[in-house]
Amino acid sequence: MLTQERQKLIENYVNQYELCHVSDLCKMTATSESTIRRDLIQMEHEGRIKRVHGGAQSINNFAHDVSQHIRFTMNHEQKISIAHYAVTHYVHEGDYIFLDAGTTAYEMVPFLAEVGQITLITNGLETALSALTHNINTILLGGRIKDDTHAVVGQAALEQLENMNFAASFIGTNGIDHAGGLTTPDPDEATIKKRAQLRSDCTYVLADSSKIGERSFAIFGNVKDVTVITNVLQAQQKGLLPTKINLREAN
Repeated sequence: MLTQERQKLIENYVNQYELCHVSDLCKMTATSESTIRRDLIQMEHEGRIKRVHGGAQSINNFAHDVSQHIRFTMNHEQKISIAHYAVTHYVHEGDYIFLDAGTTAYEMVPFLAEVGQITLITNGLETALSALTHNINTILLGGRIKDDTHAVVGQAALEQLENMNFAASFIGTNGIDHAGGLTTPDPDEATIKKRAQLRSDCTYVLADSSKIGERSFAIFGNVKDVTVITNVLQAQQKGLLPTKINLREAN
C-alpha cells in the first residue's frame, strides 16, 4: 500500500472514531507499528491528526465526546494512579460522595470499596454498575442516558442533585486550558458537573496529563475553584501547566 493511500485511510478512520489506538491502525492497514508511528508523526506535522499517548485523535472532535470503550483504555495507568490518590487522600469513612461519568472517576471504585460505609452518587452508568459489584451503597441519578459516554444528564438528574449534599465530588474533564478553564464537549454534562460542585464541600477534578493544555466546547469551571489531581511530572515535561492551579501529584 502506498504511503499516501495508507495515510488517507488512517485519517478517515481517526475522523470516524475520533480516537484510536496504534494497534487498531496496524490491523486496519496490515502495517507495522513503527510504520504507523512514522505516519502519525508526519500527519500531525501536516495538521491532519493529533497524536496522543498510544494512538491518534481527530482534530475535528472539538464538540464531540469520544466513545466510551475507547476512553476507558486511553492513559489507563495514569488514571489508576490518579484514582488511587484521590481515594486515599480525600475519601473518608461515612462520606457521601459524587462521582461523575468520567473514566478516571470510574477507576476510583475498587479503591472506594476499601473505605467503610460510604455512599456513592453518580451519573455514570458503568460507575454505578461497578460500585454495585464492589458492594458499595450506590445511587444512580435518573434521566437521559447519553449513547457515547453513558452519562445520565437532563433536568431530572439536576433536580435530584439539588436535593443532595456531598462531602466531596470527583469530576473528570476533557481539557484544562492555559487560562485554567475546565471544559467538556457537551453542555448537558457540563451542567451536571457545575451542579455537583455547588452541592459539594470540596471538588476534585481528575485529569491525566493529556488533558492539560486542551480545550473543549462547554466550560464548567476554573482551576482556581477546585483541586486538580493529575500526574504532575508528565504535565511539567510537556510544559502544559496553567498558572495559579491547585495541583495534587498522583505519580
